[in-house]
Amino acid sequence: MPLSTSTPHAPHAARLEAIIFDYGGTLDGDAQHWFDHFVRLYSDAVSEIPPAAIKEAFYAADAALYREAEIGTYGLERMVRRHVAFQLSHLGREDPRLAARLADAFIADTRSAWDRNRPLLARLVRRFRLGVVSNSYGNMPTLLAEADLAPFAVILDSATVGIAKPDPALYHLAANRLELPPSSILHVGDSWERDVVPAHAVGMRTAWLARPDATTPSEPSGVWRLGSLLDLEATIG
Repeated sequence: MPLSTSTPHAPHAARLEAIIFDYGGTLDGDAQHWFDHFVRLYSDAVSEIPPAAIKEAFYAADAALYREAEIGTYGLERMVRRHVAFQLSHLGREDPRLAARLADAFIADTRSAWDRNRPLLARLVRRFRLGVVSNSYGNMPTLLAEADLAPFAVILDSATVGIAKPDPALYHLAANRLELPPSSILHVGDSWERDVVPAHAVGMRTAWLARPDATTPSEPSGVWRLGSLLDLEATIG
């Protein structure tokens, strides 16, 4: 069952008309940041690499992907394999077998999450306008087209619009693109700081996709807590 910090909707609240989602850790997995995902995969494969080194390599790979001239055309496989290649280069490891193992596992986990969430989004899009707001590399439309999750009314990729989370302006832009008041939009994301706080700040309703051991912050209040994206349908009713 979904958990709630409190009841987020007052009786006079506007009718819910749209739901916008974070991508990484939300549409592609239940509250698992890509870095944490890779830490687990490295641990399964080569436990001697410390998390601090993996973190440094992960964010170096992030920066390298941003600079790729054709990043906007990258689907899941090309994106992940390039990211892993940059990570291992930063770590000073030339290991094709390790690269394949890491990338194959990450890709398989992502596709499994897509498959699990696709029927939910297909039902939701019959009731609401859907959107995606993501800090990404500039390839979010390409990635979502490959995932075939839903016909999204708006897709905002930080690299292409020039605004990144946690800037509330990104959420203002989403509401403007949807031509809806923020109070009629629910935002669902796995980061309290980058998703819940700025979406709440512009007047959106908010749902936090959280790991079971995560502690719910006290502010802002009135945020739905979800253990899985599949809890969302029952939560909104």
